[in-house]
Amino acid sequence: MLTVPQDSSFNLHLARKLLLLVEKAYQEFDRSQNEDKWIWDNDTTPIILDEKVYRIRLRFGFAERFPGFDIFKTDIRELGSIWRERVPFGFIAHDEDSNEIYVAFRGTMTRAEWITNFQFRPGSEPFLNNVRLGKVHRGFHKIYTRKDDGPNPLRSNGGRPSIKDCIEEVVKDCPPDAQVYVTGHSLGGALATMATLHIHVLEHFRKSPILYSFASPRAGGLEFYQKFHELECFRIANSEDIVPTLPFPSINLTSSSGASDTASKSLKRTGLTRSRYSSILRPDLDYHHIGEPIYFANHH
Repeated sequence: MLTVPQDSSFNLHLARKLLLLVEKAYQEFDRSQNEDKWIWDNDTTPIILDEKVYRIRLRFGFAERFPGFDIFKTDIRELGSIWRERVPFGFIAHDEDSNEIYVAFRGTMTRAEWITNFQFRPGSEPFLNNVRLGKVHRGFHKIYTRKDDGPNPLRSNGGRPSIKDCIEEVVKDCPPDAQVYVTGHSLGGALATMATLHIHVLEHFRKSPILYSFASPRAGGLEFYQKFHELECFRIANSEDIVPTLPFPSINLTSSSGASDTASKSLKRTGLTRSRYSSILRPDLDYHHIGEPIYFANHH
């Protein structure tokens, strides 16, 4: 059952289309793992969805650090590459008939990405190195902004642009009157959130970007959250999913008014004092959800 607030501008048809585009991003990751010869970052083959053709302006990704590997099965000549693997994370597609641009991010697929998702105390840093934009989850931010050195750090190729740089470069060539939709699932929802504000502050488009995130973890703190007040954003999530509850918001077990959230109550039952739990669970930032909540639940 889907719960949509009254007077909401949430568009179910659009949400379905965006979710299918995210599914395409997942499928492209699977293809990259199964087809060694697919040079995904040079491929601009259009995407066809419901008989609609979407021109691919760019497929983007980055080199993940510390993927799983079996060192005993690794060719010594490729030893440097055991630390990294270049993987696709999504794409920028253009429906030229409607002049709509779609920025889609897949979600968590690798061990390194799960580690990023489940950092209870992830640390934070200014978004785009601009303190006026607020602070965000350091792990998510690194994925979005880190230069791509390629799969083998021992073989310098001058580096490749970050996801941030790729988006900036593509935006310059897009028609300013286009409507941009940004979407992503799970970890991709956090990256989509960052991309939405990034595209907005570039001020290239006459219309503000619109965000539809699916099962997104919290991406940033209060100041970052406040930058979205004038943007149209929707956060779709299963009310029983754990990922949207991460990272934890600040928890105050000693509040005179009494904490009412589930996490606080659970911690109270353990008998942990503030000083004992703060170094374990308490985040360095008061993380906030972004977007109008659209919840659904699976009932058996």
